[in-house]
Amino acid sequence: MAILDTDLKLKKSVAVHDGDGNGGRMGGAAAEVTTGVKNNMLPDIPHAERMGGFTRYRKFFVHVAPASNLALAEASLCIERHTPGDDVVVMMAGTQTDLQVDAATYTRHYGCAPLNANVSSGATSITVNVEPGNGAGGGREIFKSGDQIRITNRATIDSVTGSEEVVRLADTGGVGWSGTVATLTLASGQSLANAYVAADTRVSSLLESGDVAATVSGWGESSVAGTFDETLHPVVASNRGTILQTWTVTFTSATAYGVTGNTIGSVGAGATTANFSPTNTDQSAPYFTLPSAGFGGTWAAGETLTFTTHPATIPFWLKHVGPAGANSYSGNAVTVAVFGQSA
Repeated sequence: MAILDTDLKLKKSVAVHDGDGNGGRMGGAAAEVTTGVKNNMLPDIPHAERMGGFTRYRKFFVHVAPASNLALAEASLCIERHTPGDDVVVMMAGTQTDLQVDAATYTRHYGCAPLNANVSSGATSITVNVEPGNGAGGGREIFKSGDQIRITNRATIDSVTGSEEVVRLADTGGVGWSGTVATLTLASGQSLANAYVAADTRVSSLLESGDVAATVSGWGESSVAGTFDETLHPVVASNRGTILQTWTVTFTSATAYGVTGNTIGSVGAGATTANFSPTNTDQSAPYFTLPSAGFGGTWAAGETLTFTTHPATIPFWLKHVGPAGANSYSGNAVTVAVFGQSA
């Protein structure tokens, strides 16, 4: 079984506004973003903001949500196509809970820039023309030595015609600057497989996220005589239903227990004689499964198990910047892409 495009859900954070408290945890099913819809990720900019200049932040999550628990392997994100208007959108790595007050301090940005000059196959360096407002440092934060970059001349992210490839920049001296033009030097032993024409080619830095799947950590037990073998019978996380939560399993007798989450409260009661899989009704999938086979010894009322679940998500921020006096642009848009393989 493979992870399909339809298994990848783009969701907004629980708080969406202009203020320090913007962002936070991933929203539920209602927070899913519909692709290709106007203002689905960023709002229109009022005239007064365009005239005075603006900076806006919005937080998102790529939720890897197949029915299986396959990991999305070697996952990465990028700005696939930059805006055609005077504004600039860059991407920043987020955490499961960070807020705008945190994101405003982030200096590592990822973005997209047009190829500056035609390049032949076999080339080991390219030049790109970066918009001056593209991130901090006059745009010099979107490409860094050691980055993976994606080069493409395909018309859209879904196009099957044209060329694209992913290469890595040299760890040292991978990026050099002359004004807004960056020279990107590939890592030793790498070269371009295809030729590209500047007029129809764009280059993106990739935010690499590794393998993405729901996980469990932070196991703890308070029992004197009861045991749980979390090595042979681990708690099973669900890519679709698991959320960020610290769970407490509290025994009410030798075999019965209740389970509460640190932010959502009680999710029901279970017993050592059967698997316990509380349902995340928002996703129609379990938050986790606690296997009965793991229990051993003799538990007593008041004793506890604790563990933390982590969702199968990639949290990221978009930073939208417009210079003072930016022109209005009908149909202005930015494209965000996610890549990965079924593990």
